[in-house]
Amino acid sequence: MPKLFSTKNKSFLKQIDKSEKDLNKFICENWKNWFPKLILISNEFPLKGNVRSIGTNGRMDIFAYNPQTKRFVIFELKKDYDRNITDQAADYRDYVQDHFSEVYLLSTQKYDIVLPKYLEINANQVEIILIAKKFSTTQIDRVKKQKENLITLIKYFWFEEDLIFIDYLNNDPDEEKIESINTKKIQQIGAIVNQDPDIFEIDRYFNLKEEAKQLFTHFYAFLKAKGKMGLEPQQVVMKIRFKEHTFSAVGSGGKGVSKKVLQINTNIDVSEMEKVRFEDRIRPGEKKKGSLGTERFEVYFKDMDDMIRFEQFLNDKL
Repeated sequence: MPKLFSTKNKSFLKQIDKSEKDLNKFICENWKNWFPKLILISNEFPLKGNVRSIGTNGRMDIFAYNPQTKRFVIFELKKDYDRNITDQAADYRDYVQDHFSEVYLLSTQKYDIVLPKYLEINANQVEIILIAKKFSTTQIDRVKKQKENLITLIKYFWFEEDLIFIDYLNNDPDEEKIESINTKKIQQIGAIVNQDPDIFEIDRYFNLKEEAKQLFTHFYAFLKAKGKMGLEPQQVVMKIRFKEHTFSAVGSGGKGVSKKVLQINTNIDVSEMEKVRFEDRIRPGEKKKGSLGTERFEVYFKDMDDMIRFEQFLNDKL
């Protein structure tokens, strides 16, 4: 299940099930924040006559107008995954194109929306925006292959405290404007939604220590490929448990004489390892260095080459 972590409450927020009606209301009430470039005509826009392929009346969840492209925009909302969402939206699109004059008059007269002149609006193309918790791989692939980008897929998750995560699967209007810091935040949340909270914890722990994060993430993937493991973020170290072994990592700035960017403590004997600097925490005469615990050896990494050598050494030990 997708998770969202609240740094304020120091806990994961629960995902909430809301109805399509609630989602519709929330979007319309916050329209200028969600779709500032579109003009909202109405929600539950009525269509009379042979609307669906089965010949019944219908209602578009939300109907809008795009002044930039001069096209009408159909919104179809689903609480969860719906295999028929694209077919339903296509029926509404066909209706709007076939009854363009009626739709135009209803928009301007009943809903009092100021639109360009009738002949100035593109009657041959209608945009579609589909919003749901999940889309199938087939649906996503088909939409991404379209040449004219008339269909947009938006995935959403609703959490406690009225927090909603949305993800444009294509046609993101702000894609070119997102600054690097915002991109990082989106990637953090995206990692949670993609059900890999460990990546989020790694990113949060190492913060701006990018080199250390890259090395540790590589090590994390190495262990994960070998079997079940547990990640335990602690106050001063990032701890991993793998079978009977433990590893504790801490990032560094790569400054000083050692030039290390990452240190990993391990209970595995690395005394025979070559080309990677390490230190035995039990000094000559059995004197311990600091708080020893179960991890006797400190391994220091200055680059990815060191990490790969360490992982090759561990291959025969794990």
